[in-house]
Order: sequence, then structure tokens, then C-alpha cells
Amino acid sequence: MRWIICVIGLSVAAMGGDVWASGAKKKDALAWKPPTHIQMVPMMVPAGRTTVPMTFFLEATKRQKSEDICKRMPRVRDAVLRVLSKKPIPVKNRRLVLGGLDTRMLKPINKAVGHRYVKKVFISKGAVRMGTGKIKFRPYAEIDGCVNILRSEKEREQAERAAKK
Repeated sequence: MRWIICVIGLSVAAMGGDVWASGAKKKDALAWKPPTHIQMVPMMVPAGRTTVPMTFFLEATKRQKSEDICKRMPRVRDAVLRVLSKKPIPVKNRRLVLGGLDTRMLKPINKAVGHRYVKKVFISKGAVRMGTGKIKFRPYAEIDGCVNILRSEKEREQAERAAKK
């Protein structure tokens, strides 16, 4: 009886491996996915009668658009400075009033990018080191800076060229 159960178990295991191997293939777990949010380099922006350090996070409408946003990041930085130079961040009782600033900056940023690629702007007081930023309302957001996004794009292009040869 034991031998029969062992033989049946071994035959099922041997055939089952082939059946599972021919099933649906999984996607590569190590494949690079663009981040959902882009962390800008901290900037000194006008607030009241002085300047203060601020860090901005841009939420892309789609993950694939983050590369396009990063390619136009100098224009985005210029748009932010133009908006805040016209009307600086208000200060009340020695505190920054950030209410409505994100919506005020969204249209000029999308105009600088050329399309509606940025869905929302998040603002963090102070200078946040690259790669360590967290967004209060998006705890599971994948955040990265443009340096890493554009570097990985170049590496993928080189891999594609090598595969074609």
C-alpha cells in the first residue's frame, strides 16, 4: 500500500511540474517601474519679505509620464519661481500659509511641461534630502528624483541597443 501511494505521489509531482511550467508566465519582478511621484530639488522661494527652503513633490497622471516631466524639470523650476515671485507665500504670525498654493502652481507647471502630466503638487516645508522624502497624505507613494529616473532611462536604452545588435 505504501508503495502504491509513493508511486502515485511521485507521478503526480513529475507531471504537475510540467503543467505548472506551461501555465501563465509571471511578469519580471525586478523590472523597473517609474515612480508615481517626483521629488524636486529643494528650492529657496520667496515668502513674505524673505526666502525659505521648500521641497515640492509632483504627482504624475501616469507612471510613464514621469520621464517626460523630468526632461522638462528646468522649465518646471522656472514656472514655480515665476508664480512665487509674482505673489510670494503669505506669512501670518511668523508661520507660512500654504493653503491654496498647490492649486495656484498646478496650471503654470503643466504649461511648462507642455501637457497635463502633473495631477497634484505636494509641498513640504524645509529642504528634504533626495530619496528620503515622504508625503503626508500619500504614505505608500513611490518617490524618486529626476536624476535616478533619467539615469534608468539611459540604461534601458543602452540595453535595447545591445539587444538589437
